[in-house]
Amino acid sequence: MGSVAVTDLAQRTDHDIAIADPRVEDARALLRRLGRPEQVYRLDVSDDTRLVEVMAGHDLVLNTTLMRYTLAVTDAAIAARVHLVDLGSYYDDTLAQLERNAAAEEAGCRIVPGCGVAPGLTNVLAALGAGDLDHVTGVRMYSYITHPMYTSPGIVVTRFDASTGRSVILRDGSLVERPSFGDHETIEFAEPYGAQQVHLVPHPEVVTLPRYLDGVRDVVFKVGYPAEENNRIATLLSLGFDSDEPFDVDGHSISPRRFAAAYIGRRGLAPTERSANVKKVLVDGVAGGLDTTVRYDFAVENSGRSASATITGTVAAIAADMVTAPSAPGVRAPESALDPNDFLDRLAERGLEVSASKATE
Repeated sequence: MGSVAVTDLAQRTDHDIAIADPRVEDARALLRRLGRPEQVYRLDVSDDTRLVEVMAGHDLVLNTTLMRYTLAVTDAAIAARVHLVDLGSYYDDTLAQLERNAAAEEAGCRIVPGCGVAPGLTNVLAALGAGDLDHVTGVRMYSYITHPMYTSPGIVVTRFDASTGRSVILRDGSLVERPSFGDHETIEFAEPYGAQQVHLVPHPEVVTLPRYLDGVRDVVFKVGYPAEENNRIATLLSLGFDSDEPFDVDGHSISPRRFAAAYIGRRGLAPTERSANVKKVLVDGVAGGLDTTVRYDFAVENSGRSASATITGTVAAIAADMVTAPSAPGVRAPESALDPNDFLDRLAERGLEVSASKATE
């Protein structure tokens, strides 16, 4: 995702770009291929002091690390007084980011959390749909992702995190906790994807949209995978592979989660293996006195690599470029910080079109 974002920014903007990463030779090679100066910092993101040092002196940081580092990177950006865009966290860490609004304002930082495809594009589409209604009452967001967990180690970690613990929905104006990987239902996605089973995941759109869309009383986000992927996740969870508690093997201490990520994720996608990331956003409300639903459909496909990497990195690059424009400091979710029409125009320039329709009752 980070490589996709860097490529987009290098090819479509005149921003000076530096990469901070432990893999400095890979970072230099990427910038060299893009014809950009090889500005690279060796960085372990868990080193808080070094993180602030590297950030200082730059205008904006695009954080494409794992979600577990979101809060640390947010705090470092505030300390370094730089603007920040990230790919998103689950709802609890996103709430913690929003609580840093006063600190960000004092530091003069513009911080926009959750600027991938979901959260990110989903938030922008919800705001766009709300603007097309006289009154918005609810937002329903659904995702269907076909690439399996063996795509990469990071996907294994993400699937574990998304499938355990608690998720939230907004029901009649109140946040309600529900078990993740539950509340299954069948949703009809745009062709050729059709009917797919989806379930709850701890996405943050549920806690950010009510802050910015007046009148919204119901919000839900669910994701679905192919049946064989659901079976993989359920089996690994039942065997305890999501646990971080180490066990001993021949005198070596091993974390089940880290082992699963390294072992399963090493396979990767075959060059001809297809991957799709599909989104459906429904914004419910009233227009012209009639109950109305605005529908958005969006899909990206790839062969041999994750479709999520392509769209998430691209959306993040667009958001980062937009956040460089002057605006008020503070922590604001994408539905508040990014102009929806401008955002979708930029997406369309990259050949990524969102289909929109409206139905009334």
